[in-house]
Amino acid sequence: MKLKTILMTVAAVTALSAGAASATTYVYVGSWHVGDGPQWSGNPDPLVYTGQEAAALLFGGSASQYAISTAGPDVSLINFRAHVDGWGDSQYLFSDVAQDYSLSTNGGFYNHYPAYSAYVLDHSCGNRYADNSLKCASTEPGINYAFKAVGGVPEPATWALMISGFGLAGAALRRRRVIAA
Repeated sequence: MKLKTILMTVAAVTALSAGAASATTYVYVGSWHVGDGPQWSGNPDPLVYTGQEAAALLFGGSASQYAISTAGPDVSLINFRAHVDGWGDSQYLFSDVAQDYSLSTNGGFYNHYPAYSAYVLDHSCGNRYADNSLKCASTEPGINYAFKAVGGVPEPATWALMISGFGLAGAALRRRRVIAA
């Protein structure tokens, strides 16, 4: 009974310490303006994107790898929020929504009220309506900052704890064999 308790304790401590050490960290990869997206009245009509989906589209990877912020390019400012533009509603260019928010009432497209997307030219960047090759001005509302998750590497103290845990488990097994003989 003691061996089983020891092994379970060692396994639990090892699992907890490994999980804590491999916590997700983020690296800033870039930013975009909501209005840098395709024009809403284009043909075909543009798709609706969450902040995370827009980041994956622009910087590669999958949406789940990204954290979005409206507060700036510093990792310490990540607020998991995004600016979006709305079909007939521009309020979220000035405030924000959850990074995984989007809305389409027409099959994922931005062509029917209501619709909200983090990558569409609608209420901002008026200069782009005349020339789509232009970028939005930095003074326009609606900038999103993308941070990509990078897997954590266990710290030296975690490695030491895991190795000592396995050593204790091995010693307990060896001791039990010696006693049984």
